[in-house]
Amino acid sequence: MQPRSPSPVVPRNVARDLARPARPLARAFAAITLALLATAALACGGASLPSSPGSADRPCTAIGCLDGLHVEVTPPGGAWAPGAYSFEIVTPAGTTTCAGTLPLPACDAGPSLRCSGPPVSIGESGCALPAAQHGFAGIDLGDGPATIAIAISKDGAELTRQTFTPSYRTVSPNGPTCGPTCRQASEALRW
Repeated sequence: MQPRSPSPVVPRNVARDLARPARPLARAFAAITLALLATAALACGGASLPSSPGSADRPCTAIGCLDGLHVEVTPPGGAWAPGAYSFEIVTPAGTTTCAGTLPLPACDAGPSLRCSGPPVSIGESGCALPAAQHGFAGIDLGDGPATIAIAISKDGAELTRQTFTPSYRTVSPNGPTCGPTCRQASEALRW
């Protein structure tokens, strides 16, 4: 005969509470859930938000926007080959030159491209992916130039040189009576 393990000692009030059906607890949980759902419904649909400076039927939101020009850069076949790249970007504000290599350095090592001249932002994409998926993304200029000429070279050989005269539009993402209002344009550089 195997020895019996001692049964756990449970205080009487705990044993009594464990023996009760869980119905009162389930009802309380259901009531709380229903109250929360009703509160959420009132907050989403039944309550009114301040409408100034928007209109009574469309309150202002807080969506932001950026001024400037975005140039999407896409190489042949959509993939960037490894090598030493240089970008020359000429605008009425001056000439910016950037140089860097692919594959990109490790993500925590900072950007590959080093630039000199008026401020330009060139995106780098894929540092956490395999080297074959590394590349450069769009070129962004916050000052919204009237014209822009872009030359891209790899290993000293020019790949493309293109000039754009962007058409800017005024954007009010929160509606015409709400701020902010931005002046934006976009172009696509493909070769």
